[in-house]
Amino acid sequence: MRKPATSTFTVHLVLLAVQAAFASLSVEGKVAMGPVFQVDPTALAMARIAGGATVFIALALFTSGGSVRSLADVGKLAGLSLLGIVLNQLLFLRGLRTTTPLSATVLVGTIPVFAAAASVLFGRERAGWKTVAGLALSVLGIAVLAKFHLPAGGDLLVLLNALSYGIYLALAQPIVQRLGALRSMAWVFGLGSLLLLPWGGSALVHDALRWSAGAWGLVAFIVIVPSVLAYLGNTWALARAAPSQVAVYIYLQPLLVAALARIQLGHPVQPRVAVAGLLILAGVTLVVVRRTQPRP
Repeated sequence: MRKPATSTFTVHLVLLAVQAAFASLSVEGKVAMGPVFQVDPTALAMARIAGGATVFIALALFTSGGSVRSLADVGKLAGLSLLGIVLNQLLFLRGLRTTTPLSATVLVGTIPVFAAAASVLFGRERAGWKTVAGLALSVLGIAVLAKFHLPAGGDLLVLLNALSYGIYLALAQPIVQRLGALRSMAWVFGLGSLLLLPWGGSALVHDALRWSAGAWGLVAFIVIVPSVLAYLGNTWALARAAPSQVAVYIYLQPLLVAALARIQLGHPVQPRVAVAGLLILAGVTLVVVRRTQPRP
C-alpha cells in the first residue's frame, strides 16, 4: 500500500527542491572537473556514492522501516544501485566533463520519457492523453532549448545516464515503499559503493591527494547537496507519487541550470530559454494534474 503524503503541495515542493539540488551539480561539477581544480570524474563519483552511503546508513540506523527479507531482495537492490547510482553518476559526470552544463541538463530531460516508457512497458502505468501530451510538450521545450541539435561525445554518455535512471525510477517504487526512503537509500548507496570500489576507490585515493582546499569544498558540496539531499528527497517523493510524475520534474532542470549559470557565471539567458521554459512548464502542469492510471 502506498504511504500517504502529508499533502500534494508538500510532495511537489520537495520535488522542486530536489531539482534545484540536482541542477547545482551541472555547474559545480563542471567547475570541479575543469582546468582549475581538475577533479577526476570517477573519483568524484566514488566520493558522491561513498559519502551518500555513509550518511544514509548512519541515518537509517535511527529510523524504523521495512527490512530486506531475502537474497532476492539484495539482488533487486543491487540492480537498482547499478542503474540509479553507479551508472547514473559515472555516465553523467564523464559526460559532463566533455560537454556544457546546459547541454548535459537538457539531455537529462529525457529521463521522464524513459521512466514513463519503462513504467508502461513493465505494466505499472497506462499512458493517458495528459501523460502523452505533457511529455510531448516538455520534449518540444527541450528540443527548442537545444536548438533541435544533439551533439555527440559526452552528450551520448549523458543520454545513456538518462536511460539508466529512467529505468531505475520505474522499477524502484515497490521496494522504496516497503523499506522507506532512508533504508532504501542506505542499501542502494552502500551496494553502489561496493560495486564501484574496485576502480573507483583507487581513483579517489590517488586524486584526493592533490586536491586543493577549493576542490575539497566543491566535492563536499557535491556530496551533500546534489547527492545526499537530492536523492533523499527524490526517494521520499517516489514513495508517494507515480514514477513518471516524479521524473517529469527533471524537465525543470534546464531552467534552474540556466538561472544558476547566470547568477554564478554571468551567462545570459537566451530568448529561446524563455520559450522552452513555457513549453516545459506547460508539459509539467499537464502531467502533475493528471490522474495516475495504473494497469488493472
